[in-house]
Amino acid sequence: MAPPAAGYIAKALARAFISGVVPEPEQVVKFILLAMLLPLTLLALIFAGPIVVYEHVPVAPPARVKLYVDAAKEVTASTKSPCDDGVDLIDWQQMIAIDAVRLKQNFKKVTKSRAESLAESFIEQDGT
Repeated sequence: MAPPAAGYIAKALARAFISGVVPEPEQVVKFILLAMLLPLTLLALIFAGPIVVYEHVPVAPPARVKLYVDAAKEVTASTKSPCDDGVDLIDWQQMIAIDAVRLKQNFKKVTKSRAESLAESFIEQDGT
């Protein structure tokens, strides 16, 4: 038979092991909440991400983008003269962003004259 002191030591070691392995009830609740919320959050991001991108990132078809690029080049070229180099190239990406807001992403309404008038609004006359 083992001495009584050995039994006390074994019980103390068992209590220490169990208290180290079995977490507090608060920790268990936090873990369960985290285990439920993390997949829900990831699922929400998977569905919400593309929707947000579609609503806030201007996506114009290549043919419409070409209208903006050509209009920016033409208006930039029209500012050059023998005495002046003209303006730097007008940023066609900003033009698309402005029209994306104005037209609510409906780029079917874009025409060459609309793109040119928008490009002209980027130029301010300074002097003669």
